[in-house]
Amino acid sequence: MIVNTIEKYSAIVLSYNIQQFKIVGSSYRLAYHIKLIDNSQLFSKDYLFLDGSRKYSFHWQDGKGHCIIRWDNAPHHQDVITFPYHQHIGKEEDIKESQPMKLETVMECISNQINP
Repeated sequence: MIVNTIEKYSAIVLSYNIQQFKIVGSSYRLAYHIKLIDNSQLFSKDYLFLDGSRKYSFHWQDGKGHCIIRWDNAPHHQDVITFPYHQHIGKEEDIKESQPMKLETVMECISNQINP
């Protein structure tokens, strides 16, 4: 699943590293890091719990470590209409609406910005 998506976007991927992958029943824990051709990086954590709930973060940063966009569903921005789904654009304070995200959607967004 993840490797297939990374391969689909191989034109913009330099390398990737899966740091954690654990399945227990219908739940999983997954953490990985993707280096991209423009020297930016994507860090991701994605957890599916036994009760069916999911927690994730896709953090895309430039080569100097500055946040470009982070998509997550941490329940701390209750004023966002798509709560708990939101994105941080650039500075942490710039919070925008978001849909529930998955790696394929994130990679499509990144690909469009790297290769407009």
